[in-house]
Formats: sequence, structure tokens, C-alpha cells
Amino acid sequence: MTRQEYLSGLKLLLRSLPVEEQEEALEYYRGYFDDAGDDEEVMNEFGTPEELAQSIVTKFAGIPSVRQKQKNESNDGTCGSFTNDEVRSLDISLGAAEIAMITGTCFSVDCRGMAPGDIRYGLSPFGTFSIENSRKIPDMNFWNHNDASGSSVNHPRILIRIPEQTKIDLLRLHIGAGSFTAKDVDIRSTRSYIDVDAGNIVLSKIRGGAAEFRCGMGNISFTGELHGLIKADCGMGNISLMLDGNQEEYSLAAKVGLGSVRFNDLHKDGFGSILSSGQKQNHFSINCGMGSVKIKMR
Repeated sequence: MTRQEYLSGLKLLLRSLPVEEQEEALEYYRGYFDDAGDDEEVMNEFGTPEELAQSIVTKFAGIPSVRQKQKNESNDGTCGSFTNDEVRSLDISLGAAEIAMITGTCFSVDCRGMAPGDIRYGLSPFGTFSIENSRKIPDMNFWNHNDASGSSVNHPRILIRIPEQTKIDLLRLHIGAGSFTAKDVDIRSTRSYIDVDAGNIVLSKIRGGAAEFRCGMGNISFTGELHGLIKADCGMGNISLMLDGNQEEYSLAAKVGLGSVRFNDLHKDGFGSILSSGQKQNHFSINCGMGSVKIKMR
């Protein structure tokens, strides 16, 4: 049985779970296969798809109610708090708000100027600490500076705290039209998925393995260290990667439309492509439309 056949069978057997729980479980085991590198060994470890599916369903069914996703109950306040030992992954998906990540004693989220029920948060059975908007597209009242009683409130702000030298399996970050800043936190993540629509993301001191970046009309600024396959898709925005490492240990394959791609001294402006000789273990795969992708190794 191939990896794809195994995961396809597992997906069918998880249909009794809510869709978001199915996706989390499948994402977890896809990543497990990627990290292990030996598909047969992984399948022997977890047993048949039927055996693994039963284990997953039991795990989700047994999660305490206090760990399941909840909503903020007021405009201001702390929404959730979890220990370093409990959290294995971060999944953040937020729209129009000012978001900052700082160092704290545990994983927690505070909100200011948010309507009650706008934020959902929780810890899954696989240790994923998720923070998301309960509404995919905020209504106009989301930006209103007056609440229902007519009193003045702050613009939407979210503060996420994480412990020092956080180590996680997966960092998944999606920002819509808001801004996300994490300048003074130290995160080591095995895999990272960074996605922005029309907003701005600033990440510093992030170190890890494979990563995917997707930028629509916004901006992504990333400083840290990455290894393995690094994908970047840029529409009309800007992606800037400032990475620690030796350029000679990385290869590049880039397609450019009306935009530009720069990799240290290599660059391409306008229609065309850049392809280094031979694909190395550390590899950049870039698609750039009308925007800009800049990669600087230091």
C-alpha cells in the first residue's frame, strides 16, 4: 500500500468527524509521513487505516469540553491559556485586526475591541492551539468604534503569547486584511505555512524546516532559518526572506510574470525564469506574478 492509498483510506474512515477535525488529523499524519521519510515504517507503526481511524475517533471523542473551541465572551479579556507541554502546533487564521505575538509564560490569547463571539480558540486532541475569527468576513460593525451601548471602544487588537524558545511541529498562519507582528519571539517549527491576502505579516527569529509562503496583495517579511523545500507564491504583493545559511547549499527554480525575483545576486525582472543547476536538498520553488520576491542569505 502506498502512502497516498493509506491516507485516502484513512480519510474515508474519518467521515464521522466534523470536517475541520478530519482535516487536522489528515494534516498531522501527512506531516508525520514527511518527517519520517520511511512510509512502510510509519504504516507499520500505526497499523491499518481502520486501526488508526478508530484511534483518532476515540481521541477526538474523549477531548474534555474545556479544550474544545470556545468564543470570547466580552470585548476585552483573556480567551484561553495552555501550557508548553500541551501545545504541539499553532494554527492562526484571522482577518481584519491588529495582531501581535510576544513571549509569555504559556500559550494564551487576549483580545481588545472585539465583539463577543468574534474569536474562537481551543486546543485539539493533537495539541493544535487554534485561534480564528468566527466570521470569515467581518460585518461592518467589526470596524465600528462604538459598541451597542454607544460607548467608545478600541479598534480590534489581538495579543498572542507563547513561551520562550517554543518548539512546535507546525506553524500555520493566515492573515486576511489585518496586520501580524512577531518580532521578539523565538520559534522552532518543523513545518510552516504562511499565508496573507491583503494584510501584512512580520516574522522574526523563526527557525525550522520546510515552509510554504502565499502572498496575495499584502506583504510578508520573514527572518530566520529554513531547510528543505521552501515554496513561495506571490501575486501582487511582496515576500522578503532574510535567512541564515550558505547560498551554496540552496538551489532555486523561479517563474516570473510582470514582477521580480531576487536571490542574493541572482535576479529576474519581467517574464522569464531562473533555474540553478541541479536541485539540492534545500530548494526554493518560486512563482511570482506581478509582485516581488526577495531572498537574502546571510
